[in-house]
Amino acid sequence: MDLFTPIVEEEKLHKNFARTISRTGGGVREVLKYWVDGFTDRDGKFVREFQTTYNSSFWELYLFAVLKHLGIKVDFTFASPDFVAADHPCAIEATIAGHAADAVAEWEKTFEVILSQDPKEAINQTTIRLANALRAKSAAYQTKYSVLPHMANRAYVVAISNFATPNFYMMGDTALQRLLYDPAGEKTIAKANGAPVPLGLFRNDGMAHISGILYSSVASFGKARALGPDGDEFNFQAGRERNGHERISIIAKKSEYNETLTDGLRYFSNPFAATRLDAQLFRDDGIKRYLGEKDGKMLITCSPEGDLDWRQVIHLVPKQTQIQSG
Repeated sequence: MDLFTPIVEEEKLHKNFARTISRTGGGVREVLKYWVDGFTDRDGKFVREFQTTYNSSFWELYLFAVLKHLGIKVDFTFASPDFVAADHPCAIEATIAGHAADAVAEWEKTFEVILSQDPKEAINQTTIRLANALRAKSAAYQTKYSVLPHMANRAYVVAISNFATPNFYMMGDTALQRLLYDPAGEKTIAKANGAPVPLGLFRNDGMAHISGILYSSVASFGKARALGPDGDEFNFQAGRERNGHERISIIAKKSEYNETLTDGLRYFSNPFAATRLDAQLFRDDGIKRYLGEKDGKMLITCSPEGDLDWRQVIHLVPKQTQIQSG
């Protein structure tokens, strides 16, 4: 599949796609060539969508690469959900939490926009956008997927990538923990119009049809940059957390920076799921797993290297420093 030869007019190309095919995007393209190997475009729209809307298609390619890494084969003969496992009773539906209609898009970020973002407001906005994305895929299951013969006795996992704010790559998983488990006991937060957004969605059986959530806030352009063969004109800043409390700060040039495909990926189990999924399916050092129980107890797995929370890439060019990607 040729992802990179433009098939639409230049003015319709997404800014992230334009960066991908630019002179500095060679390393990213090399990574994407591996990710897309074996991927099937079932409706003939994927390349166009990748070039014009980008983030959701990028997320699908990343998920497919993760599934290949984990040895989970995909049966592409099924039109939906997005990834029906061939050898496991599991199906994964991909979505993204994008920015609000009146908010700054992540690809329009500047230093000024990022520095002006109030941290509390960023968490609130991210929580709300994640809730919207999750509820849309919950409704898709209830109205469409649940009646498909191949979904009988099959766990339904929603995979969400966070692009809700310009500094999405700094957000970690706090907002999704809040949405699913409500650790602070807030019960609800309010949208700008005052409408309530329920929290603790995995604290009861209201979403029993969803077995779990795969999530990342760093499966972005910067992930491909980290994995690719770029040079030291790219510097990395990142944060990891080891054993739930030890903070690890990283500042490194590209040749000294290490990040795996799965670093930053999370799996959140639903203890009230009607169809339970064996979380061993997602056992990997890079994947932090939140395995909840109905009584509120939680087992959290940790990477021996520290779980990746955030990462940003700094592109060093003459006379200026530019935040290239998260």
